[in-house]
Amino acid sequence: MMPEEHNGISEMTIRPVFLVDRQVFQGYCSYIRRILVGLTGTAHASALVCPSCVNTEAILCPSVEQIEHPALRLPVFWYPNRRILLERLSRFKPTILHAFYPGQIHLAHWLSQQLDIPYVLTLHRSTAQWLRFEKSIRDAAGIIAPSETVADHLQKNWPGLSERIKRIHIGSFVEDSCRCFFRSGQIASLIAIHPLDDASVFKPFLNAVRHLVLDGFDLMVVMMGKGRKEKHIRRQIRILGLISVVTVIPPMRPVRSIFSGADIYLHLEDTGGFDARLLEAMAVGLAVAGVSEKSSGLLHDGQTACFWDGADELSIYGCLKKLLGQRAETRQLAINGQAHLRKHNSVSRMVDELMKTYIEAQHWYKDHYKELEKESVMIG
Repeated sequence: MMPEEHNGISEMTIRPVFLVDRQVFQGYCSYIRRILVGLTGTAHASALVCPSCVNTEAILCPSVEQIEHPALRLPVFWYPNRRILLERLSRFKPTILHAFYPGQIHLAHWLSQQLDIPYVLTLHRSTAQWLRFEKSIRDAAGIIAPSETVADHLQKNWPGLSERIKRIHIGSFVEDSCRCFFRSGQIASLIAIHPLDDASVFKPFLNAVRHLVLDGFDLMVVMMGKGRKEKHIRRQIRILGLISVVTVIPPMRPVRSIFSGADIYLHLEDTGGFDARLLEAMAVGLAVAGVSEKSSGLLHDGQTACFWDGADELSIYGCLKKLLGQRAETRQLAINGQAHLRKHNSVSRMVDELMKTYIEAQHWYKDHYKELEKESVMIG
């Protein structure tokens, strides 16, 4: 199934298949949809491999073929599920596979060998757990990093892969207006989207909010998430007397409609990975406050965000007091964030660079295949 030789790379057929599991879908639903929408205009067919438990209506386009995997939802059917998937993909005739960390990387590697086509990987974070996928990463025809930090980390770990590492910013559609304090006199609305698994992440923040309320600031805080420490965090809110100020709600979609009613997005912890919700919040026009992070390259203290020390209650208090007390400056942070996205994170640029990466990956795979044939002949 090697691609045919053409005079120009623009003539090469691109039929990508995206391998998405539940975890990747939950974290990067909007990102994947924008890729699929962007590819619709290229006249190349694409397919999405995903489990039946995800709401594919949120990302599917009419021209995208959906392939359910696993077809048989029992672990004992692991091997039959792979054979069923391989058969369906053979009928679709893909030219390249695209998987996302930490999802179906091993599956992409196996399918690549079975179908004799290249695969590319998107790695959203810098982590030692990459070593679990070292063989799959080394054999990938292209490795996509969303920021300079992740790309540098990849090149440091695998310097021999430098030519295959591509830095492609995740794209987003930026709103024409800025939502942050767009109405004078409104109660400040703050929102955080974070797993409720570690109470220590929320304790200094909630204490800072309590001091702001005592200082007379009118604000409303929404914490969206769920986790094993939810009851503990709710109890902490009651003890601090913040029931009328802080509301805990379960994860909801689409997040854009929720962000449209807020002013400030709270980045409570750096998880080491690209935060797609942070991107959406900035695109809507929310000011960002919280801990620093490097995985996305979106946050710059004093320019597109206001940083605090997540373990220091006074640092959080000082940052929020500044943002709530100087609304014009806070709104300017949000406007700066939107300008940054328009310059670096456009959807059209992302799709163009992905298409270029797919084409380069197919050429690399073809050349690599020829080299392996030469080596086998010499050994023989």
